[in-house]
Amino acid sequence: MEIAMQIDQISIARAANAAHYEYLDTVRKRTEETRLENELWKKAVEEFREAFEKEDKAFKQYRASDHTSDLQKADEERDKLYASLRDTIKAYAKFPIAETAQHAEPLLKVIKNYKITTRENYMKESGLIDNMLQDLLQYERQLNRLGLLIVANQLKAKNDEVRQLIAQRNEERVEQVLGELKAARAVSDVAYAAVVMFTNAYALLNPDREEAVVLVKRMQEDLEYFRRYAMPDPNRSRDTKPDGDDEPQPATPAE
Repeated sequence: MEIAMQIDQISIARAANAAHYEYLDTVRKRTEETRLENELWKKAVEEFREAFEKEDKAFKQYRASDHTSDLQKADEERDKLYASLRDTIKAYAKFPIAETAQHAEPLLKVIKNYKITTRENYMKESGLIDNMLQDLLQYERQLNRLGLLIVANQLKAKNDEVRQLIAQRNEERVEQVLGELKAARAVSDVAYAAVVMFTNAYALLNPDREEAVVLVKRMQEDLEYFRRYAMPDPNRSRDTKPDGDDEPQPATPAE
């Protein structure tokens, strides 16, 4: 008799928070799409869903802790100041009066050297703007002649405010929120392993049930994709690390 296909039983604890969440959300959807007529399986799925709901709540709190309203507001104001400074310098560099354009030329060179994009994460953008302003303020006379010294100083003050808010957020909130997420993930991992075990057992005992075969096949495909693109591989170069906003987890799911 042909052995039924099985879902690999692996630990998913080392995955980054976002990848862990997305993968288990996929498992949740799979178990909603297919219902196996087995009480043990149903109980395992129900316990998994309850565990995932707690992870879902903790993960959303984690996301919220990374984007507080004060930090978002300060970042938006900083971005507007930077865009205003950058665009005004570019405009002056093309000014038809040669003396004005000459004042703008060294300023534009500094702007171009840093190539700052406001889509960067808070910490990276803060560091880039700080370094850029150090270079830019060396041309205080040119900035003053163009009426831009006050804008550069306002940008420096707002950038300092963003950095202070980042430090406050990290100190006051992230440790607690990550602790809650870590605990929720651990419960989800146990519940997920139970779902895999009972799904495999049902498929093994009922190889003629098409819904079980399809569920196992799809869950295995999902797992293979997750394992390939989301699980940290010590042999993989850091240059090929999958995109994401948080690093892969060590042996225990901590940041």
